[in-house]
Amino acid sequence: MAAYDYRCRSCERVFEVRRGVHEEASAVRCPDGHEDVARLWSAIAVNGMAGSVVGGAAATPAPAGGGGGCGGGCCG
Repeated sequence: MAAYDYRCRSCERVFEVRRGVHEEASAVRCPDGHEDVARLWSAIAVNGMAGSVVGGAAATPAPAGGGGGCGGGCCG
């Protein structure tokens, strides 16, 4: 089962419907009985650990190595 958000075009009410992925979308009705509904698309963020909080501290990326024999390329 998946949860889908819909908006009624008649009364502007936003509601959630749980249904199987292969169930027909045209069978969805507003809780107030209206038939003219539109499925809302939501954006999902997939960006790894950037900006997330782990154990109470913000996660930070590992320092990038500069390569070379001195560990940073700053030998001169």
